[in-house]
Amino acid sequence: MTIHAWFSEWGDRKKKYARTPEKFMSADRFASSGVGIGLPAIVQKSTFSFRNVKDGADRFLGVSKSGERPFARIYTRLGNPTTEYLEKALFQLDCQHIIDAALAADERRPTIASLVCSSGMGAISCTTMALVKSGDEIICGSVYGCTDSFFRTLEKFNIKTHFVDTSVTDNVKRILEENPKVAMVFLETPDNPTLKLSDIEAISHLTEPRGIPLVVDNTFATPYLQQPFRLGADIVIQSLTKYVNGHSTSVAGVVIGPYEFMSNYLFHIYKDFGPTPSPFDSWLNSQGLQTLHLRMERVCASALTLAKRLEKHPKVARVYYPGLASHEHHQLALKQMRHAGGMIAVELKDGFEPGRRLMDYFASYTTPAELAVSLGSAVTYFQHPASMTHAAVPENVRLERGITPGLVRISVGLEGVETLWDAIEEGLKLAYS
Repeated sequence: MTIHAWFSEWGDRKKKYARTPEKFMSADRFASSGVGIGLPAIVQKSTFSFRNVKDGADRFLGVSKSGERPFARIYTRLGNPTTEYLEKALFQLDCQHIIDAALAADERRPTIASLVCSSGMGAISCTTMALVKSGDEIICGSVYGCTDSFFRTLEKFNIKTHFVDTSVTDNVKRILEENPKVAMVFLETPDNPTLKLSDIEAISHLTEPRGIPLVVDNTFATPYLQQPFRLGADIVIQSLTKYVNGHSTSVAGVVIGPYEFMSNYLFHIYKDFGPTPSPFDSWLNSQGLQTLHLRMERVCASALTLAKRLEKHPKVARVYYPGLASHEHHQLALKQMRHAGGMIAVELKDGFEPGRRLMDYFASYTTPAELAVSLGSAVTYFQHPASMTHAAVPENVRLERGITPGLVRISVGLEGVETLWDAIEEGLKLAYS
């Protein structure tokens, strides 16, 4: 079994500072933290000069007298002031309660840190490489197709992945009991694309005593809807490309985790692999953060209305949305999420063919949506998981997870619920004509 050297200290601090009875930061404080002190300058530089030789030598030792992140004023692959601003803002949105509690306890050593990468997959792959070694094993839930493919690829490095339905906590317990080499548990909640929820708090009580990091991909929820550290997560990842950016104008990801892990393990993988965000991308994502709370409120309200109407539509066989009382994890959504999110999955009657016609309808530029695979944008996106985002997942596994040929995933945007509903009704009419 892999024993992570940093986990013991973190486990103690997690109990003292991270877990809270409150599940979220207040909406007003979240808004003010996201807006911050205004946007940073775009520092479009690859290289930073030193004051003298000693200053350069100190920086390569990670010594920073001016207070910024070590290495941030050497070379943009190692850190950039614009990205540093984004890292701080994201860090505060997920972890301000940890910062406040540590300061109140007069904690002298840093507890938590963040690192922005050039993509969500960059964040996932670097985190994994920092946590596992040959001979280790991973537990992975139902996840995005590229994440799934990445974990399957690790087999050639003698790293085995157990793919399980983490929405059933007993599945995780069983694998942990039967496989002492597990070194990481990775899950999405809600998952992509069937929107099942995993109980972060319950799973953390299984991983924590074993010294196994629980990594949560929080892309679908964002820190506005769900704050995994408060529930017992050890490392939180997001694809910033999605809701944080909010306009599909850049690609980026973030890792937030224990300071010792981030500085002594993850950062060295990051600097050598080189998943560096551009300063302009970091500026775009900093801009997106300023309106994240407003956009999430709007898309969640629209998604709930659309899901309720779709559930009653005679051509719809099933709607997957955690905000519906019919959803198998509705009560868990009420417990660990502020709202149920902006993602909906729909299974139409008669399967793939009407679903294809519905999606082709939204491929037209005349409709208030697009046929596209991303999510979290101001624009509503329709897509077909089985042939698009999850095409790399083996077919039998897709079917086991409920990713059928007839499943349609919808990322609800900002167009307005009545405008979207009129278009969906028209699309369904054409799909069955």
